[in-house]
Amino acid sequence: MSEYQHYQFLAADRPLTDEQLTEIRKLTTRAALTRTTFLNTYQWGDFKGDCDQLMERYYDGHLYFANWGYRRIILRWPAQQLPLSVAERYCSGESAEAREHGKHVLITLVSDDEDCELDDFNDLFDFSDYGQDSGREEEWLPTIARARPDVAAGDLRLLYLAWLLCLGNGDLNEDEVEPPLPAGLAALPEPLVDLATFLRIDPDLISAAAALSPPPSPHYNNDQYTVADLRRRCSLEHPDTAPVEARRTVAQLKAAALASTAQRLTREERERADHEEAQRQLAQAAQRARIDVIEGDPEAAWNRVHEMIAHQRGRNYPAAVQLLEDLAVLAGRNGTTEAFTARYRALRKQHPTKRALLRLLDAAKL
Repeated sequence: MSEYQHYQFLAADRPLTDEQLTEIRKLTTRAALTRTTFLNTYQWGDFKGDCDQLMERYYDGHLYFANWGYRRIILRWPAQQLPLSVAERYCSGESAEAREHGKHVLITLVSDDEDCELDDFNDLFDFSDYGQDSGREEEWLPTIARARPDVAAGDLRLLYLAWLLCLGNGDLNEDEVEPPLPAGLAALPEPLVDLATFLRIDPDLISAAAALSPPPSPHYNNDQYTVADLRRRCSLEHPDTAPVEARRTVAQLKAAALASTAQRLTREERERADHEEAQRQLAQAAQRARIDVIEGDPEAAWNRVHEMIAHQRGRNYPAAVQLLEDLAVLAGRNGTTEAFTARYRALRKQHPTKRALLRLLDAAKL
């Protein structure tokens, strides 16, 4: 797949009218349009419309990505639910911009990494090497847009992630101080996890920033705007869950992120070692059980090895080699290693042209 671009828009608060759909259709004849969604992909050419204008006039959410590394999210709120002054405090770099248009506030979040691996793109969006997809690329925006009501209700974690995006992309000076730290940064809900993943925000940076974040605010099952006022009042009644002035600098957070990375790598290495040791012990136990079975009749085991090699061809070579390994261990236990070695060498001489078998035997180091 040499080129791929994906455009998606979402009308989350109210469906579009017939007149609005007609206006949008004039921009593109090939987009899949409904009263709430817009979807278009390109493997050549480009969308001729203005994404900012579509967001200003019709939609509440926009997502764009291309397989050369560029990703963009635009989200929109009524200005009375997200004041521009609040958004600007967090969206303070080239990677995160806040602006006001009419009665709405919009934020644009951008991740541009031309050095990203195509394999990473394919894995993230479930694309095959031939451009086939599973529909995963259409799920990102609806999930991420579910964070909008939380922001309207006073949850500023999305905005803080926007500031971390700027920090991670090198938009901020080292001595700049972080904005108010929201509660619950260490327990991100699915929409914000997807947002951070889509925009490639460093998980270790999020972990470092979350170290001073208070516990999350009380959760309400209904996330519609009708409960926004209730949640705002709850925040006032529980000031410990409101954003705090942690006042760490960009340089301090970068250092903390490096420490978080080191701790994670150490933890992962310990977990990997523990897993490998557990697997080794399981393998040893399984081998002991197999040896107990063949110990009563080693000759039958040798015959089975010859049968698997001679009659069942390559598909059972691994099982034959495993059985030889078991016979080698049994020979060591019984003091008959010299006899095993002689039979093993004779077996190899019988099959000099079976390269796949010989490679497996060499790897086993019998």
